[in-house]
Amino acid sequence: MHSPYSTPEAWMAGTERVYEALSRSALTEHTTDLSGRRVLDLGAGAGATSRAVRAVGGQSIAVDESWSMLYHDRDVRPPAIVADACALPLADDVMDATVAAFVLSHVVDPVTLLREAGRVTASEGAVIVISFARTEPRPPVAGIVEDLLRDRGWSPPPWFRRLKDEQEPTVADPEQLESMALAAGLRSPEVATRRVDTGVEHPADLVAWRFGNPGIASFIVAMSAHDRERLRTEAIESLGSSPQPLVFDLRVLSSRAVATRRIPSA
Repeated sequence: MHSPYSTPEAWMAGTERVYEALSRSALTEHTTDLSGRRVLDLGAGAGATSRAVRAVGGQSIAVDESWSMLYHDRDVRPPAIVADACALPLADDVMDATVAAFVLSHVVDPVTLLREAGRVTASEGAVIVISFARTEPRPPVAGIVEDLLRDRGWSPPPWFRRLKDEQEPTVADPEQLESMALAAGLRSPEVATRRVDTGVEHPADLVAWRFGNPGIASFIVAMSAHDRERLRTEAIESLGSSPQPLVFDLRVLSSRAVATRRIPSA
């Protein structure tokens, strides 16, 4: 699930590559849960995690609130549903597994999202959540681009500050993640931490990744082509010729759905 301030073009220019690398790494340990299975990609965005699911042999169905994100590359993507991740228009127990990658921090009530994920997943099916651990320093390119944008009048939108300051820290904490899963009725939650080198290290690629960030993408898209190119050039020059590669620590919550309770008919 991505912010309405994102655009598919900005996202696909650099950000999508990073999220696909992160999702692929996180799902490698779940091949037996996903291979040959029907998998719900909850908060699918432009399809990074759907491709990661396919890479381990799963068949995904994408759900996201953003029609424009799901519409992107629609001819080669799996079936998709525009819907609220906390109120899925799906029957009980219809999916073999559910993956919620980088979406839990975007909702006000993560427990409701997890409860819905468990409801639509068949009993004993895997419910997998991926979030940022926030244990490593912010990538230097993030601060460089934001400083250059502030010089041009940008300031973090309130929703973006709330996401970074309040929501992300909650879902980065292993104990809180496990508690949320239990509160949602999921079974045997376990959280692992995985460090992932995304392979993104060229200055232009790092800047493209940051330009797709939902907190700044709409501001950059509104700039003239000349000003946008000047911003890109300044950011690349500020990074230098040998910047730090893009490496993230992830939290991967693995849990199991339980049988959905049904009220017997009279």
